[in-house]
Amino acid sequence: MSLKVETEKLVPGKVEILLPSFSPDGQMISYIRLTDPDALNELRDLGCLTVVDARTQEEKLDIKGDLVALNYRERGRGYLDLVPVWSPDSRFVYFHYDDPAWESIGPRWSLYRADMTTGQVIRMPFPIEEYRINTIEVSPSGKRIALNSRQRWKPYEKRFFWKTTKRMILADQLVVADNGGENPVNVVEWPKDRYRHQEELGDFHWSPVDDLLVYIVRFRENRYKEESFLYLYDPGTRVVRELFRTSEHIDHFSWSPDGQTIFFHTRDPRSQKSSRRYSLYRIQPVSGQTDRLTDHQEFFYPMTPARGNQILLETHLEAGGRGISLMDSSTGNIQTVVKTGYNLYPVWSPTGESFVYLRTKPDAKPFWTWPAEPVLQFVKGGPPVKLAPVDSSARLTNCRPAFSPDGRTILFVAKDESEDAQARFPGLWISRISEDSSA
Repeated sequence: MSLKVETEKLVPGKVEILLPSFSPDGQMISYIRLTDPDALNELRDLGCLTVVDARTQEEKLDIKGDLVALNYRERGRGYLDLVPVWSPDSRFVYFHYDDPAWESIGPRWSLYRADMTTGQVIRMPFPIEEYRINTIEVSPSGKRIALNSRQRWKPYEKRFFWKTTKRMILADQLVVADNGGENPVNVVEWPKDRYRHQEELGDFHWSPVDDLLVYIVRFRENRYKEESFLYLYDPGTRVVRELFRTSEHIDHFSWSPDGQTIFFHTRDPRSQKSSRRYSLYRIQPVSGQTDRLTDHQEFFYPMTPARGNQILLETHLEAGGRGISLMDSSTGNIQTVVKTGYNLYPVWSPTGESFVYLRTKPDAKPFWTWPAEPVLQFVKGGPPVKLAPVDSSARLTNCRPAFSPDGRTILFVAKDESEDAQARFPGLWISRISEDSSA
């Protein structure tokens, strides 16, 4: 029996819709209604957080006003994303609340938590004078949260020929706390002999099965000289263990579904050819065993599904453009499945049976305004399925496809361009995958 995909409009674009997502139990949908794009400095935008029942569209939560701070343009690629985050049990939603006095001191925001059971919204106990909370991740048990915080001042020295400039700057810190913000612990011990370097806290993710946290730290001296590290942190014992170090750049990693393996890529900044810049690695955090899967090839940005043994890889195509490949994690075999065009930001279905990617066409405009088209591809094969209607349009970073937990429903953002459309802005659409009994 074959599958069919049906798409319909869920929320009209009276104002621009952003960042749709399902709650982990699939019972609720959250999204942002953009009210004030900060086009001047692009540090954050402002909007209203709305949570509705996934079946009836009944409103469960509405944070009104120009309150919720966002930074969605990097599309999940960085550690500075300001996006709402669900707890694993779907009880809590964490989001960033804007400071109304930011005009005089620069953009600032605080972390808040909404309880979907009681409707209570609280401010997390991180004083705005000490913490600037960026990305947040909730542990699989729901008992702990990990935060990227710009919170500590350090001496910084910049040398340019004979001129030396000294000043104090705000730098990164990884904070682990209880889910209510209690008992915060600063995880990273930045060495003083590295203060002259550009130091960064990179990607960080909890193990999918345990409350163990892996994070990336980078020290950069100049364009071609840097060191990157992978560390494992156990919040129970507060022990930090180094897993991997390299003179190349690390900016992303993915856990295997069983929490036994980490996949990541390194990027050689000295390589002038993009198709020979990346190396894929596999590491087992418990034993420390490390295997290099590819050596300076065109495959990068490995992504693992919640179930299954296939790994998505973005790929530089020989003829130009960006493709998508699948790697079997047990054998290491790689097969390129999207071979033409410029395709970005693939997203796994939780079941590992399909994925959605954005087919785009680069132009001279800022990349978040590139036109995009969400496309569904099944792992077992078959032609790609275009999700958006013909008379609609989407942009690269706004489209933001999101799967339901059962993998049968997909949310995405697009603008209705039909003649009878009343909305001026991109709205929320929903695609449903079902059995086609007529085939």
